[in-house]
Amino acid sequence: MMLGRIAIYSLAASILAGCAVGRTTVDVSAPQGINPMTGKYVRIDSVQDKRTFTVKPPSADMASLDPDEDSSDASKARAIGRKRNGYGKALGDVVLSEGKTASGLVESALATGFQEAGYIVVKQGDPNFAAAAPVTAQIIDFWAWFQPGFLSITINQKSELQLSGEVGALHGAQTVKTRVSESTQVVVSSDWQEIVEKGLSAITLRTKDLVSGK
Repeated sequence: MMLGRIAIYSLAASILAGCAVGRTTVDVSAPQGINPMTGKYVRIDSVQDKRTFTVKPPSADMASLDPDEDSSDASKARAIGRKRNGYGKALGDVVLSEGKTASGLVESALATGFQEAGYIVVKQGDPNFAAAAPVTAQIIDFWAWFQPGFLSITINQKSELQLSGEVGALHGAQTVKTRVSESTQVVVSSDWQEIVEKGLSAITLRTKDLVSGK
């Protein structure tokens, strides 16, 4: 029995190592809500990416980029995870497709949360923009990682946002934290996409509950 588990673990480690070379791009979609017919107006003035990236992260849940790849601010804005082999060594990056950023996805998730809570989200140029309640957000953490195991691999995603505004039960600055997990046998590109989309949905739900006072 023990030998069987070791064999499975070794196979998973070799598969992970094989798919972890280089940078992987994934196309993630954020929740898309619809404004209610009536309600109070809200505008999201800014979503700033304030994540700290560590060159040699001691833990897989810390944001980092492969030092052999481009580590510009543009790459950091798209970074959502870091691949590792079966022994935990950090390897290739996982980034969003061109034109998408973590702050853009989080903004969509937040907007959907406000809409589901009964608020009308307006943008620059929309009627009632000037009169809408302003909201800002800072991304402290937004990262996906996996934990190898004998029989399965756990993929995780966590977020920490500093949300500021006066909307419903949101008063001043409040912290929004989420974490989601799921198990799989082998990590492929679609798994990174799914866990990040699941994390964005969690942000939407947490935002809805926060402004609704739940």
